[in-house]
Amino acid sequence: MVKTINETFSYNRFPKFWNIILFSLISLAFILSDWTVFYSSFGDFILALTGLVLLVIGQIKISKKQIGYISVLLTMLALNYILNINFNDYWFDTTRAILSYTKIILYSVTLVAFYNFLRRNKLIQSFLKTSNYFALVTIVIGLILTIMIYFDMSNFYNTIWRFTRIDESSYYFEGNANIVRTRSLFSEPAHLGYYLNTIFFANVFSNKKMNIWVLSSLALGLLLTLSYSMILIFMATGITYIATQLIKGNLNWSRWYWLPILPVILFVVYFWDFINETIIQRTVNIISGTDGSAYNRVVESWIYVVPERILYGNGIAHSPPMTNIYAYLLTDFGLVGFIPYIGTTVYILLKSLSLFVLFFLMNSAKGGYLNPSFWMFLFFFIGFCLYSKGNK
Repeated sequence: MVKTINETFSYNRFPKFWNIILFSLISLAFILSDWTVFYSSFGDFILALTGLVLLVIGQIKISKKQIGYISVLLTMLALNYILNINFNDYWFDTTRAILSYTKIILYSVTLVAFYNFLRRNKLIQSFLKTSNYFALVTIVIGLILTIMIYFDMSNFYNTIWRFTRIDESSYYFEGNANIVRTRSLFSEPAHLGYYLNTIFFANVFSNKKMNIWVLSSLALGLLLTLSYSMILIFMATGITYIATQLIKGNLNWSRWYWLPILPVILFVVYFWDFINETIIQRTVNIISGTDGSAYNRVVESWIYVVPERILYGNGIAHSPPMTNIYAYLLTDFGLVGFIPYIGTTVYILLKSLSLFVLFFLMNSAKGGYLNPSFWMFLFFFIGFCLYSKGNK
């Protein structure tokens, strides 16, 4: 029966149609990762649907090497489960653990199968181009919603945000109604910035010829979030990348580059008062120690680590929300999960300094390893940055 279904909906019969469907699903899984229903992200259901579509059209193909990597991941999860079941003297919810393990399997298998689909059909750059379109539309939606907030059209934007946060603290800067931070379809501006950083640097590090206008638009969208952490990541990674390319002699400047850069400069000049208050003054507050949020990200994310359970952690999904993946892994998985991820980070450092800056800071600024956005970041980072021909 499965064979009959595969023949009916064969990818070879309708390639363009299935490309559009799959590209759209993966893009929406990232964009709607903050929308929730039945205690699950919309992205979870979209990725499950993506896996089903790949299966129906006969495009689920995973290499032996990839099966080996996934097996290592599953072995680590199984080891963590066994250690917690037998030695965790704290409350451990087996149902929550099993559901969480299932999500990780869903994320990893679906995204690996999708990446193989892209490579097999030579669609890597086509998908990145589609991702750019979705990102630009997301920015436009963000602009429209921001204007609605300024005009107090709450019935409209609260209806659009019905599956995510609607509180004013998610878009007003420190309660100041005169400064609205763009968040688009995400639950907060930093999450939009996380998404735009991912797409921006996927373009920069890939082998694709960069579209300066697209990159400028993504950069403008990022600035509109007024997210300190994401703008800092953008600047740190960008400066490191430019410096390394200049050292290697790979960057040839053209006067035409000023055309798309000029609007960014005009934006900064026009909104200087906002930028000064949200970025410059906040930097001063962080340095002086009066900004508590930076302390929370750097220090308080680690307070849930229990020394008695340092080997195996508290158990998957058994910690409060944190804004740091490294702290999350050590807290929930102990050294069993923490050491391999640190090893991966060191490997990236040895491969490329600019990639390390992006990877380390993105993992340090946002938590949620059971949210699709984290796995989408890994997908873009590995597929378009780490192992792209343009980064060799």
